[in-house]
Amino acid sequence: MSLDVYLLRHAESVNNTLPAIEHIPDPPLTDHGRRQAERLAAAVAAWRPDAIVCSPLQRSLHTAAILFGATSVPWLCWAEVSETGRAHPTDGMPLTDLRRRFPAVAFDPGMPWPGFPGPETVGQAAARAQRLIARLVGAFPDGARVAVVGHGGFNAFLLRAWLGCPQDGAVEIIQGNTGIHHLHTEPGAVALLRYNDCTHLG
Repeated sequence: MSLDVYLLRHAESVNNTLPAIEHIPDPPLTDHGRRQAERLAAAVAAWRPDAIVCSPLQRSLHTAAILFGATSVPWLCWAEVSETGRAHPTDGMPLTDLRRRFPAVAFDPGMPWPGFPGPETVGQAAARAQRLIARLVGAFPDGARVAVVGHGGFNAFLLRAWLGCPQDGAVEIIQGNTGIHHLHTEPGAVALLRYNDCTHLG
């Protein structure tokens, strides 16, 4: 079966504007980030995706919400998409709060609540990337187009895993906020058709 995955980084969050020492748990988008997400949504709508999958962290959910507003396709939230190397083990809102804030989302019943596990090792993040790839391939029908709204750190693990690159840091993955990686997958083959495309931002 074939699958087109548009791997997206969330729009600008509050932490993207602050030095690392001032970062806060689970930051929201900035006003600039919301404008970025609106431009991304226009690009995503033109692809006619079949589903949106996002992380349970606010910056991903808020970006995905704007994409959902432009597409009205099924919107799923999976724990596997969450960021790795988190500085705050309590990142993330309780599921009850998220359901109230994002009523259109189908939340994964297997998500760990409240909060999320702490930082992962490289090996754990690499294994999670492989699990997510398997889940994406198995969850959607042949020919589906899926927008995955994730995070810079874990997107890098996911892209390296999909392309068969080592996870030791030798292959650097560059990503801007709302950067687009487009992967076309078929049994035994993966093509990277677009890499960190930010042309929608103008």
